[in-house]
Amino acid sequence: MLVVVVDTEAEFDWEAARPRRAIGVTSVRCQDRALRIFERYAVRPTFVLDYPVSSTPEAYEFLRDLHRSGACEIGAHLQPWDNPPLVEQITDENSYPGNLPFELEREKLVQLTHSIETNVGVRPRIYKAGRYGVGRATAGILVELGYEIDVSVVPGTDLTCKFGPDFTHCRASPYWFGKDPTLLEIPLSIGYTGLLAGTGNLPIRSQ
Repeated sequence: MLVVVVDTEAEFDWEAARPRRAIGVTSVRCQDRALRIFERYAVRPTFVLDYPVSSTPEAYEFLRDLHRSGACEIGAHLQPWDNPPLVEQITDENSYPGNLPFELEREKLVQLTHSIETNVGVRPRIYKAGRYGVGRATAGILVELGYEIDVSVVPGTDLTCKFGPDFTHCRASPYWFGKDPTLLEIPLSIGYTGLLAGTGNLPIRSQ
């Protein structure tokens, strides 16, 4: 089974010294080019939307029409620096949703979920944390808000050197997690090519 998840987010300058703020969502409509490829192979992608995309008519009206036509699924993609309430300091550590205080992470996802439901017309059930940044409280928040699937895990990858999570012990196959468990994790597919193709079981450490 092939699952295609598209991070559908605002354009921003990641390397800029100033705070990371959305500078546009014009790229969203360019997804129609990719959709022609998806249609050719009978792939129905999931677009996970950040707050600027889900709250800007130029972007969400296009995605709403796609969803109504049956061409895609819709999920949520929490990028803290562009998602209200905007109360935290803009730092690398705070760019991972799971590093935020519980109430702040929850409220940001509440507002994102509401924005998607209101403007796109669908209650999202699929979640991908911005920068793969799940934390200790994330699972509980997802269950509370009715999410069923998470796609944030990057198996074999350690992001702690950049304040992110450590996924080195997470397996690559889907699995259930949470208290009951009630959530399905579908990890990202990663791998090595070329001369490193035989080293696929080694942890990947982000530099």
